[in-house]
Amino acid sequence: MFVLKEKLKKVKIRFKIWNRDVFSNVNQIEEVLQKKIQELDAHDVEGVLDEEGREERRTLLAEPNRNLFKQEVVIHQKARLKWLKHGDLNSKFFHSVVKWRRVRNGFNGLFVNGLWCEDNDVVKDKVTIFFKIRFEEVARPRVRLDSVSFNFISDVENEILVSSSFEEEVKFDI
Repeated sequence: MFVLKEKLKKVKIRFKIWNRDVFSNVNQIEEVLQKKIQELDAHDVEGVLDEEGREERRTLLAEPNRNLFKQEVVIHQKARLKWLKHGDLNSKFFHSVVKWRRVRNGFNGLFVNGLWCEDNDVVKDKVTIFFKIRFEEVARPRVRLDSVSFNFISDVENEILVSSSFEEEVKFDI
């Protein structure tokens, strides 16, 4: 048991090192990114920023969105851990998680004809129309079987098929 405990401690230490190397501190990354962007902006104002610097600035401007996603993941993981630890006893926490998910899963508006619209009635109408079109049945000619005659079994044949002797024959054959 002692060996397992020591191995788990080593795994924990390695996970912490890996986490620091791969993800670093998501809160500090934002500050570093802002400083780099400000430096590049200053060089751009001075006129000494080349095309490579502008490309670096574009990539750095996209980084805050990725960093924000990482922050949300960390918060979500901590919330789950807290939920597992405290369970149903923490109803305030439970309701805050439910509220957070409701806000995250909802949306306030959508693009209508290339313009952002937040009017609830317009959004409801557009969503309803979208799903009606998406799931409406396309009118296709249906195959009619009115003129096709099928073979039927007679009552005597039916009795033979459902009789217990038939079951015994099948068991015997198997």
